[in-house]
Amino acid sequence: MAAAFVLLSVAIAAVCFLPPPVAAQACKSQNLGANRVFADCSDLPHLSASLHWTYNSTAGALSIAFMAPPAAQGGWVAWAINPTGTGMAGSQTLAAFKGADGKMVVKTYNITGYEPLKESKIAFDTADLAAEYTNGTIRLFGTVKVGKDMKAVNQVWQVGASVKDGVPVKHAFDPDNLAAKGTLTLAQAVSPAPQESGAGKRNLSNLLYFVMFLFLLF
Repeated sequence: MAAAFVLLSVAIAAVCFLPPPVAAQACKSQNLGANRVFADCSDLPHLSASLHWTYNSTAGALSIAFMAPPAAQGGWVAWAINPTGTGMAGSQTLAAFKGADGKMVVKTYNITGYEPLKESKIAFDTADLAAEYTNGTIRLFGTVKVGKDMKAVNQVWQVGASVKDGVPVKHAFDPDNLAAKGTLTLAQAVSPAPQESGAGKRNLSNLLYFVMFLFLLF
């Protein structure tokens, strides 16, 4: 019986050190339609946003789908690359919102500061710009020519509450808004896929069966 107790203690300790289940990203379950399939996605850490992307290093083209709820109905969302810094100033921006006719539009802005926005050409060539509004979320699509063999880019994203005369009105300056920036890694080393939670459950079940077998032996 003493030996069984020792074995049980070892088994319990092993259970405690099993790796925790890997949480699935919410973006993995987002359906963008049969014609919009991307290689990678990420749940961004602020503003309930997510990004899907495919980077073609040979062509230097980054195709993206940015999704976020605007700050209010009739508001706007934006996603940008900043080639010169990590904040808003210098951001080469794609912004999506409803136009005067009620249809979704995507416009480009070179953000130089906090002055009123003016639609302008950005530092990157763009293609296939489009936007959709569904279930309270704006989906912004586009392809940006960022250059060949890029490893990473500085990304900035934002949401606002209103649009006036076809121009996005300044966003809030809450902590969540100010923190909406980061690095988007385009090329990274291939690593083994993380263990799925189902595999973890099977390992736990096998271990428990083993413990029961030991009790039968002793």
